Amino acid sequence: MSNTHQKSNENVKLKYSKSSSFYLNTKKDFFTDNDKLLNNSIIQNQLYASQEPRINCKICQSKLNTTSDFQQNGIEYSFCNECGHLNGIFEDTKLFIENLYSLDSGTEYAKNYLDINFDKRTSDIYIPKVEFLLENIPNKKYKLLDIGCGSGYFVHASLQKEIEAIGMDISKAMTDYGNKQISLLRNISPLKCYNELCFFNSIKETQADIVSALGVIEHLREPQKLFEAFRECKATYLYYSVPMFSLSVILENIFNQIFPRQLSGGHTHLFTESSIKKMNSLIGVKPIAEWRFGTDMLDLYRSCTIMLSKNNASKKLLSHLQIGLGNNIDKLQAVFDNNHFCSEIHLIASKN
Repeated sequence: MSNTHQKSNENVKLKYSKSSSFYLNTKKDFFTDNDKLLNNSIIQNQLYASQEPRINCKICQSKLNTTSDFQQNGIEYSFCNECGHLNGIFEDTKLFIENLYSLDSGTEYAKNYLDINFDKRTSDIYIPKVEFLLENIPNKKYKLLDIGCGSGYFVHASLQKEIEAIGMDISKAMTDYGNKQISLLRNISPLKCYNELCFFNSIKETQADIVSALGVIEHLREPQKLFEAFRECKATYLYYSVPMFSLSVILENIFNQIFPRQLSGGHTHLFTESSIKKMNSLIGVKPIAEWRFGTDMLDLYRSCTIMLSKNNASKKLLSHLQIGLGNNIDKLQAVFDNNHFCSEIHLIASKN
């Protein structure tokens, strides 16, 4: 399910929603392995809570409140008074980042993302992302640099759509895996592994027309380095996706025995409408198109299903939940998507 309309006052093309069926099929472990996933997120939060306090907002760098707005799984969170960004009260330090993503060349982190059915995952998830990009920029040949490319699904999808794409990431395990898959399919190895310093220098020096950062900005220790690198590079377009503060966070706060998909692990901070605007201003870009969708209703259904099962609910009761809520996830989610209170945004922007 998706729809589009023009937001005339800002001249930004808006697209809404997508089907939840793929997530239901591919994220079954969110239902079956809840306790294990929850325990892992608690361990990650404990590591996060042992880091130094965060003094300044992750995005605008204004001084944060000394009082928090809410607490979740042992971590306190505060909305920035200046830009509205939701910040965890601890820094995601180099030690924290390395423990999440880099140790053992990223092998542990990569376990959550490597997919033996590489081509199908590319088609199901990443081809629509490339199509959204191409629908909203002039029709011509493009060069693209995908930063934080992981295993290269978006690069692979871009190549299929005749974009000259390369990717870079800090994870050797992911880039090696992606290069192996793409070389088997296309006889090229377009992914490179860089350390943190070379990562930002490579953005500054890129000859690409488009820089993409899908699910990346929220994981950067110092996002301002990306903002600066993009301002200095030759690229015209920035295509990014980030997680948003949405109903999912409220649900996670209520259902504290359920694995928190949105606000845990590497997500130590979340974007709001106002912090998105502030970030665009800091980068020096204006939005061209936005795609709003989320898994808030799927998270509600997941939370209810797991808690009912923990309470020894019968199959008959669970079937009522399936009929009343499970069968209507996309219709209900569309309400939140259209009201910009959903868990994700994809945004295409051009330099001012």
